[in-house]
Amino acid sequence: MNDERSLQSLMRTLDCFNCSRCVSHLAWTFLLLAAFAMTGCGSGGSPTTAPGLAPTITAQPASATVPLESAATLIVAATGSGPLSYQWTENGNGVPGATSASLTTAALQLADSGDKFTVTVSNAYGSVTSNVATITIGPRSPAQRDLRFKHVQLSPNLEESYITNIEAVIPGSESLASFTGQFGSPLSVGNQNCGTSANITVCAWLVGEFSVPTSIQGFKSAYLADSLTNLDSDLAALGANAVVTSLDEQNGPGFVYGIVAYSVETDPTVSGGFAIERAQVTDATLATTVSAMAAKGVVVTAVSVNSAGSIDLVAYGWTGDAGTAYDAQTVLTTYTGVGPQAESLAQQGYIITAVGTADANQVLLVGMKVHGDTLPRNLLYAGSQSGGMRSDGQIIVGHVFGNDAGNNPNLPGDEIVLLQ
Repeated sequence: MNDERSLQSLMRTLDCFNCSRCVSHLAWTFLLLAAFAMTGCGSGGSPTTAPGLAPTITAQPASATVPLESAATLIVAATGSGPLSYQWTENGNGVPGATSASLTTAALQLADSGDKFTVTVSNAYGSVTSNVATITIGPRSPAQRDLRFKHVQLSPNLEESYITNIEAVIPGSESLASFTGQFGSPLSVGNQNCGTSANITVCAWLVGEFSVPTSIQGFKSAYLADSLTNLDSDLAALGANAVVTSLDEQNGPGFVYGIVAYSVETDPTVSGGFAIERAQVTDATLATTVSAMAAKGVVVTAVSVNSAGSIDLVAYGWTGDAGTAYDAQTVLTTYTGVGPQAESLAQQGYIITAVGTADANQVLLVGMKVHGDTLPRNLLYAGSQSGGMRSDGQIIVGHVFGNDAGNNPNLPGDEIVLLQ
């Protein structure tokens, strides 16, 4: 509309060239056109360009504890006029190539503990530097799909689901309970509530189940009880993607039939397979046998005294962990010593991989760690099940039932739960 009126004014002005009285009008018209050109078209004025915004950090990179030989990922979020540029520093020195909103380090070593990271965010209007994020190196974490370590690497993500009993009546059909998409605790081991009547032996074991996030689905827990005479064939029939995580053999005085119970974890998605190794040892040969297994990458996952008074060992190598050598330590202790002894192993960096009976009055603990690891691990133990089986982001690695119906004064009438 303004352009049209200006054109009409110009035409009137041109007509005025034949009229001397229009000279002054012509002069004023050219002044108006010059002003029009300076102010622009349409809106009566050019749009004002908004000043640029300097960067502002809206989410700071967070300090973290990272397992030994794992990578750390640091993330910053910022706003401001684009484009934004980023530069990360480590201990005050620029990290080459670290020019995005996130930084993923190389695998971290013990010497990296305490390293301090910042990031500077810049644009054409200014820059801002983040708070310091400190990386602390924690104990090495087993691979996510390594079933041999009782899921300690995943325990912060798990939620306790429920506690239940597994019961076996022998002779009769095999007792089986399985839970798809759940992690299972090891069986309770020790002097169970077992009894005999006529030609039947009955035992019960307490177990716990834990729900898992959708991101780590695929595991299956199973608990089986059978006649003790079937143990060898049962274990031989397990597939390469399965690991026995606990074992309890019951063949006490007065039992009509020996009973065995064991828990199995299966992961159909695991890379390669687990290779079972078994051995029968005495107290005198226990430590050397377990250490020899560990040195070649074989992890003991279940132990139990058998009817002959020997100790059954169940262990596994894994093709996904080929070449890793482990250190092992075994401890024979009383029922009341289980908690303190397990805590001592954890302080030396060991993961408790097997808990079982050694004889009527002793419990056997097996700790495994990657050769040379020294970082202590956190372990909790409680004297009973009251209130649940897990706390502080940890999962059960051992559960000892020491009640012998009051018949044995050396046994406490309580339970010991180990969480790691």
